[in-house]
Amino acid sequence: MNFFAAILVTNLLNFSAVDTAQYQMTIGSYTKKGNPGIEVYSVNAITGKPSLLYTRENANASYLTLANEGKLMYAVTEGAKDASFVTAYQLNSNNAFDKMNQAPIKGAAPCFITYRPDSKTVYTANYTSGSVSVFKTGEKGELLPIAQEIFYNGSSINKARQEAAHAHKVVLSPDHSALLVTDLGSDKMYLHKIYADGLLDENYTAIPITAGNGPRHFVYDSKGTHGYLISEMSGTVDVFSIDQNKFNKIQTIIADTSSAKSAKGSGDIHISPSGKWLITTNRVSSEELTVFKIGSDGLLTKMYHLPVAQRPRNFSFAPLGNFVFVASQLEDKVQIFSFNDSTGALTNTHQDLAIKAPVCVVFSGEPMEVNPEERIKQSSIQLIPVVPPIANYVKQVQVGKLVYLSGHGPDKPGGGQMYGHLGKDVTIEEGQLAARLTGISMLSTLKSYIGDLNKVKRIVKVLGLVNSDPSFVQQPMVMNGFSNLMVEVFGERGKHARSAVGVAALPNNISVEIEMIVELK
Repeated sequence: MNFFAAILVTNLLNFSAVDTAQYQMTIGSYTKKGNPGIEVYSVNAITGKPSLLYTRENANASYLTLANEGKLMYAVTEGAKDASFVTAYQLNSNNAFDKMNQAPIKGAAPCFITYRPDSKTVYTANYTSGSVSVFKTGEKGELLPIAQEIFYNGSSINKARQEAAHAHKVVLSPDHSALLVTDLGSDKMYLHKIYADGLLDENYTAIPITAGNGPRHFVYDSKGTHGYLISEMSGTVDVFSIDQNKFNKIQTIIADTSSAKSAKGSGDIHISPSGKWLITTNRVSSEELTVFKIGSDGLLTKMYHLPVAQRPRNFSFAPLGNFVFVASQLEDKVQIFSFNDSTGALTNTHQDLAIKAPVCVVFSGEPMEVNPEERIKQSSIQLIPVVPPIANYVKQVQVGKLVYLSGHGPDKPGGGQMYGHLGKDVTIEEGQLAARLTGISMLSTLKSYIGDLNKVKRIVKVLGLVNSDPSFVQQPMVMNGFSNLMVEVFGERGKHARSAVGVAALPNNISVEIEMIVELK
């Protein structure tokens, strides 16, 4: 095998079709350091490796939320009164967010935002003004003028931090019938009924929290039978059993075990996608994650603390639950930890993202729509010039939305082809390379014909002919070189029906010949 072939075979064998699944990750940050505010990445589902896609200018985008299956995004601008906004973004045809419009908030310092799909309404928790804002949206998801603003009154025992109400988070109940608001300033949580149009009943239920705790973030379990509150100033987690929107505290457990006598700085709280683990961030008094195991009764058992970079604000589990991304505000980076759902173990992958003052990490729930043209660039796949056939036939025929591609062979980028019988002259690895090169040749023909591979709806059917010694029976293994390429380029759309047939001879003794049927959009 020559050097060129050896390199390609090595790359081929290192590729796994499942590696191509990518999820969108959006990071919001403070912008005093000249950064854009919103940075959008694709994240490999298996390796956790992120790649920057693009940025958007949004001042102090400390929190954001995705809506409408990731086609809409709403981000806050955390500022003083008359300098606080919500901005609406819509996903365009190139899978990038474009700004639609911006709406001012009557309150100040919005620090959390969420969206209710049932009524297409947006809610923000405004820290400085101690209020909640409600926005209705238009047909395209654009923001309408503020529909409701509810200001809370109250204070608590820490006169420096709890001199007034400070709304910190807005959380939808699992059935979307109620909105829960945490108020750090008054040591209360407020439960509002939500009307059909998304507006809130202002006759809320107040849920008292231990004085001086400073409730910050809250999360429901998937069934809505238990809820977990992280209190910033006490560094504790309160566990509630919930029945018909009635909250009963059943446990308080310490998250931040630092010896600091002053108020602590616990921040965020999330449950793993499996529902087995709960993690919190601690900051200021201790820079760490705390991992808890969730029992069948909803109670927590503390497992361990993990030191992280300074000022861990928000963090997020990747959609598959196999990674945890931690936004460390003071060290200007997002750390990436692999997560073992069987043991609860976190391991630093040392794939830190350099981002100035990151605060919020949000993932799309579904894999990103694949852009074959971008995939080809990212994978450094070199398409080849298309030459006309040397006999009385054409390389492709279109019938309706189907394109039938004639048999192609393993064309090398520099000219010539790969020759020989599998099981005699050619190894399985070399055969896989021949199948991959054949696929690249077919993609070259297809792109030349349709102009843009994004027009492909799916790869439908493939027939692979493998030049085989009579004793060779691993034709499907050889054809995996082609099939993996199609999934690498098209994602799920590249998965196809397939036949792999051994033949005694092929034209000019080439190692592989492949036919393909493609459906266009």
